[in-house]
Amino acid sequence: MHVSLGHAGVYSILAQLRKQFWVIHFYSTVKKVLRECITCRRLNERPIKANQSAYRDFRSNPPPIPYRYIFIDYIGPYTVIWNGERKKIWLLCVTCLWSRAINLKICSSADTRDFLKAFQLHIYEFGIPEFCISDLGSQLTAGSRIIGTFLNDFETRAFFEENDIKPLKFEHYAKGNSSLGSLVESCVKMVKKLIFSSIKNTVLDYQDFYFLICQTVHLINKRPIAFKDSLRDACIDNVENPITPECLLKGYDLVSVNIIPELQNSSSDDTNWVPGSSAIDDVKDNYYKLRQARDRLVEAYHSEFLATLINQAVDKRDRYRPVNHKTLAVGDIVLLKEDASKPSTYPLGIVKKTEVNHLGEVKAARVLKGKSREVVYRTTDSLILLLPKEGFHTVVEVETELPIDQLKVRERSKRAAALESMRNSELLVQEGLV
Repeated sequence: MHVSLGHAGVYSILAQLRKQFWVIHFYSTVKKVLRECITCRRLNERPIKANQSAYRDFRSNPPPIPYRYIFIDYIGPYTVIWNGERKKIWLLCVTCLWSRAINLKICSSADTRDFLKAFQLHIYEFGIPEFCISDLGSQLTAGSRIIGTFLNDFETRAFFEENDIKPLKFEHYAKGNSSLGSLVESCVKMVKKLIFSSIKNTVLDYQDFYFLICQTVHLINKRPIAFKDSLRDACIDNVENPITPECLLKGYDLVSVNIIPELQNSSSDDTNWVPGSSAIDDVKDNYYKLRQARDRLVEAYHSEFLATLINQAVDKRDRYRPVNHKTLAVGDIVLLKEDASKPSTYPLGIVKKTEVNHLGEVKAARVLKGKSREVVYRTTDSLILLLPKEGFHTVVEVETELPIDQLKVRERSKRAAALESMRNSELLVQEGLV
């Protein structure tokens, strides 16, 4: 009946079957059969969910040292004037996982050589980190292998042991991972937004662009990330003195002012101001949009950030509710979820290797794609279990850290027809008719 109706849903099949048959536990029986239909699983199955984020440890308990645990990513390209010619440059964005501070280094290209130079400049400024995480960018993965091989030298390891220095460890998260979005991708987004709001389509000279990047780092590290305990009073209308990444880096709030008089007042306040040819006028031309971006940033902070800070931890329903995790094993057939694609066009793959967290849940897997025969590294958030090697419904029961009485589990309400069917079934059993 399911195939004859064109792989219809539960209710359509029930409506047709009830015209000829009466089956005890009709709804659950039909649903169980439909759950094993490969065609329906391909179109309707959802990605695998996990109770434990693969990156919980360094997100919740990073060492309280600036830039000891970091995340790196590339931003760009941006066009600048270099020696009278237009040239594309990139930015290496280094985010501190403890203080949420951001450091930007300019790279003249997106290759491995310039990445190593920019990363070395960051180490000169803040020291060598212990843990570095990034995406699967080619220059980042190649640079991590070069650094790992170089630091694995016997003399280097001996120097680290003598000075109690932990060796640098690189980790690249799988494609499709979304658990880092609120931690680092939001910082990258803020940097992009601020720079784009500042220059837009303007092509700056390299020195002017470098000056703008320094000002961007200074401004974005002044953003609030938390508030002091003494300010948590509902009677206070104007909340002041938030804790900023700059305060965590330096130990105090940095007092900085503009020393160029023409940069202090915005040109929009002067109705008679027009672009000129002097050096000061050139500076005003270059940083007019940056001043506007700073004004919009302050306005967004007062209008949006303060109002939404309290609700950030409870913005998603059932955020901490345990879920059933379907395990992946070597040999399972999966679908690779692709953005802007229909489920019917998701490519097939076979699991070759899995990675698990401390709860025993699979956090990522290396999958051999059936069409291209390439091995890709994907997180379970982008994998759909289609055909397990050892049968269906392989589920890992996870113990939650919360007591059972504190979990708000909503029981699903039963339909009146289902309750009536249960009563009729009990009567048939009692009378010996079944």
